[in-house]
Amino acid sequence: MIKQLNIGNFKLHYNTELTTKGLTILTGMNGMGKSTIIQSLILLRQSYLMNDLDVGMNLKGDLCDAGISGELACQSSNEHYFKIELKFDNQNDLVFKFQYPDNIMDTLLPGIETNITDKNILSKYSLFNDSFQYLSAFRFGPQKTYNRDTSLVVSKKQISKVMGQCEYAIHFLEHYKNSNIPINGLAIKDENEDSIDYRLSTQVELWLRKISPNIKIKIEPIGEDLKLQYRFNREENTITEDMSALNTGFGITYVLPILISILSAKQNSIILIENPEAHIHPKGQAILMELMARAVSLGVQIIIETHSDHIINGSLVALKNEIINPEHLAIFYFSRDENNHIAISHSLDISKSGHIKRPPKGFFDQIDIDLRTITGF
Repeated sequence: MIKQLNIGNFKLHYNTELTTKGLTILTGMNGMGKSTIIQSLILLRQSYLMNDLDVGMNLKGDLCDAGISGELACQSSNEHYFKIELKFDNQNDLVFKFQYPDNIMDTLLPGIETNITDKNILSKYSLFNDSFQYLSAFRFGPQKTYNRDTSLVVSKKQISKVMGQCEYAIHFLEHYKNSNIPINGLAIKDENEDSIDYRLSTQVELWLRKISPNIKIKIEPIGEDLKLQYRFNREENTITEDMSALNTGFGITYVLPILISILSAKQNSIILIENPEAHIHPKGQAILMELMARAVSLGVQIIIETHSDHIINGSLVALKNEIINPEHLAIFYFSRDENNHIAISHSLDISKSGHIKRPPKGFFDQIDIDLRTITGF
């Protein structure tokens, strides 16, 4: 697990230090540097997977396109290096420094000699091996059919190939449908069954039913591709006709990769999720946070970027209900120093009962502002 992440001289981040925990939540207004935190990790992984890390950081690849080097240095810094420092539980720390080249159009930042690039070493870290998933804000929604990629899904155990789009999540679910989930403690029981069915397909469906009641998932081959359909249980033990994902609520399919990635995760896995709340009803967001909290309590690290107070509240409810404890949860609110145009991270002080002590100005206070306007008080 990453327990400390320090980023220097990268976009808005002059020198940002984050003490990360099992569940780390990044929030704040738009353009404050939240996504850049996730991007820095993705760029490291991308460079490793492209076998470029021994040369430097590759800014353009399947996972991330960060543009050109001339756009990336913090405008308030006089340094010529981009630095990422990672501290871990039970593993040695990693420090990477990459030089900003003179040619501002370059798409590779040369690394320095002291960077650790040995694959035999790095492959033991979840950030660089298959105990990792990245779910971007550009996740696939409902599609007519879904492609297969055996190398990606079977050999590398990934649900995304390009930009964290989760385009192979359906293939992943189909391939591992009869495999038991790695962490038994995440399993829930079907109320109509006598015992718990630990298969991935069953658990994904049961958790999805908590978000969209009575739903059933059906995946069938269509030539080389896969078709995703849903059915719904009705009263008197009847069931609806099959419905294409295209003709069912958008959020149902949009949330599937989140459920799949968490329920298929092993202990010590790292999952990065952007905007988990997208297209999901507040109650569904609360369910997602219950699942995330349970996964974190059992050894999975989840780092999310969000604009939803329901996601924040869900983490606090999990704390209140003792699914997690304060050592599992870190919430960072990002603002910006407008004089120097740099990101400022505020680590929120959270009590054991789930109360945020002295929240910073701007932290999800819009509802209070609106209510004062509406009521006149």
